[in-house]
Amino acid sequence: MATIRAAQSGFAPLPGKIRKLSPTARHCALWALLLADTGMTAQQALSAALSSASTTAPSSETSGLAPVERNLCSELVYGYLRTELRIAFILSKVLPRPQSLPRPLLHVLGLAVYGLLFQSKVPDYAAVFSAVETAQALYGQGLARVANGALRSVQRLADAPMHEDFYLSKDAEFGCAEHMGLFYSLPLWIMGHWYKHYGRDAALQLARRSFERPWSAVRLNAQHSDAVVLREALLSCGGEAVGQWGFAFAPGVQPSFVCGQSLHDLQNEGALSYQSAGSQLVLEALGLYGWDKPVWDVCAGFGGKTVALLEREVAVSFATDRSMQRLSGLPGQCLRLGLACPSVALADAVKPPLKYWDGHLLVDAPCSGLGVLARRPDIRRRPPQEAIEHQSLQQSILRSLATKVRSGSQIAYITCTLRPNENEKQIEQLVREVDGLQVLRQWQTPHEHPWLEGMFGALLVKA
Repeated sequence: MATIRAAQSGFAPLPGKIRKLSPTARHCALWALLLADTGMTAQQALSAALSSASTTAPSSETSGLAPVERNLCSELVYGYLRTELRIAFILSKVLPRPQSLPRPLLHVLGLAVYGLLFQSKVPDYAAVFSAVETAQALYGQGLARVANGALRSVQRLADAPMHEDFYLSKDAEFGCAEHMGLFYSLPLWIMGHWYKHYGRDAALQLARRSFERPWSAVRLNAQHSDAVVLREALLSCGGEAVGQWGFAFAPGVQPSFVCGQSLHDLQNEGALSYQSAGSQLVLEALGLYGWDKPVWDVCAGFGGKTVALLEREVAVSFATDRSMQRLSGLPGQCLRLGLACPSVALADAVKPPLKYWDGHLLVDAPCSGLGVLARRPDIRRRPPQEAIEHQSLQQSILRSLATKVRSGSQIAYITCTLRPNENEKQIEQLVREVDGLQVLRQWQTPHEHPWLEGMFGALLVKA
């Protein structure tokens, strides 16, 4: 009999009945959501759920979900998390006390509601039947009837939940932050922040962008022998150019094969890498591909920006991060791409290991991530206090590093958030506090852009 095995995650195991569910896409999605409830990111939870799904047939040579089921599971997890607040509101309209139901059952219902509202290729009866069957397996006939009744009620709402009016509470003003935050499934602290700092129109543009499925993107290795040919091929496949060597694809448009090779094979042979369009564009916008001094990538993380600069022959000679788990992948990336790997070291950017640095500094700072809510929807679940903690950490990093560069050297500060206190105000404060530091350039993703991630970047120079 097929089973879902407990993931080796270190998190508390799920109840036995859930572990015994057959490894379908919906059951794996349920598993992933419950893991996300324990604090995992969506990516971590999905990876753990997919790796734990297996078949137990002795003759089976393969295990886990088929590719089409894996894709469905991924869409369910990310889609549900992007629409979680909206779905919770809908369930509150068809159930008297939804919060009294077991958490797994709420996720079962939520996944079904997501299917009814947002998955045109999934028949409604299939979404309802699967949820009721799972409720029956987990909790018996009584709660299965509750699930069936709730989902039939959602069906009777027809397309009402797709319209803004449905989410307007009795005492709220139409279009207020609370109303539109609910419609776009954003916590009030995020929506209110955007209303306050960017204005209503811009806030709604950002909310709409965060609610849509994200675009995927690849970056060609400029040093690869087939880079020019591949660039033309990607453009002919519907790719939208991002800078000189990047290409973005709308959901469902990314090709599986280019020039007779799969993207997976091209990645393995070092021809391309997956990198978000916003991360690529901010490097272009700040002019970092023109850097002509040694570069220290201070918060290198997995090294995406390090290798992007190396591919363009920028001399990144040092990469550090406070997580060796993240940094450990950089040598492998460089090997795959045919690049010389910079020196790497475990180091806290607040306490840099060098007294001075004669070149430029790249600071891709930890941040609240409000610019990448479409791609990382679990960020919606984080409390506002985390954003304040990021702000404090960024201040400490910038103050510490500003004393390490010499005259004529530059500091590039980058975040993937849309929160002035972590962006413009950090730079303003730094310039006030550090003598001789000037802003050369500042860039932010236009609010009206329909799909590009929200990035911020500032380039400073030491006089």
